[in-house]
Amino acid sequence: MSNDPAHMGAKRILVIDDEEVVHASLRKILSRLGYRVDAVFTAAEGIDKLGREQFDLVITDLMMPAMSGIDLLDKMSKMGSSVPVIMITGYPTIRTAVQALRLGAMDYVPKPFTRKELLSPVQRALRLVQPGAAGDEPDAAVGPGSPLQPGDVLFLPHHAWARLDEDGTVLVGIEETFLQAAGAIMSMTPPEDIQLIEQGYVGLTLHTAGDEAHGVAMPISGHVIACNVEAFQSPATITPRTWLLRVIPSQLPAESVLLARRS
Repeated sequence: MSNDPAHMGAKRILVIDDEEVVHASLRKILSRLGYRVDAVFTAAEGIDKLGREQFDLVITDLMMPAMSGIDLLDKMSKMGSSVPVIMITGYPTIRTAVQALRLGAMDYVPKPFTRKELLSPVQRALRLVQPGAAGDEPDAAVGPGSPLQPGDVLFLPHHAWARLDEDGTVLVGIEETFLQAAGAIMSMTPPEDIQLIEQGYVGLTLHTAGDEAHGVAMPISGHVIACNVEAFQSPATITPRTWLLRVIPSQLPAESVLLARRS
């Protein structure tokens, strides 16, 4: 865990969740690191606070009554807010969480979460000089009427990319803003079950300076048939163009709809 004062102290975090127990948990974890935590119970209250006060990060529940986390992202976009957003999700809403990333969320944390699972995305979000910067990510989504072609690149924003190869396999690598925010990579752990990855779930873990562990969510589901051994052996050399996994995709047409695309 990093104790860099540049990412602590004056940083203000707004928590939006309809459960007091979540407020208490987040306050306990984040305040111990010196972050200033404000908490409200509804997205409408959150929008009001964002309109009147300055925050460095928003952590919000994805599924809330009256206004969901997706609706909150839309409201923030319309009001011109560039504050990064981390979603808290339940396990049945991973697909919606993936959609939230394409719509502008920085990351998401599935319930129940550990202290380390929360702090990794918080650290990355607060390190980005320009929250929401897309790097090489395009804005357009892939629609049903737009078939994928070899060479097309799909992005799970702020996490990973997938490039369709001529033979129908897909190469997977780490997106630029994730690498920038994670910092110097000391080592990298492959998928727990090396043969399978699933869209929206962590498939790679980067271990960086300060004993941080950053989980990279996968852009697609499928069967892993090869790893880039050289990259795993020399993780400090990894760039946004380095492929790490070669995958036979299992649900590419359906999953591509949730991703951004560059041809």
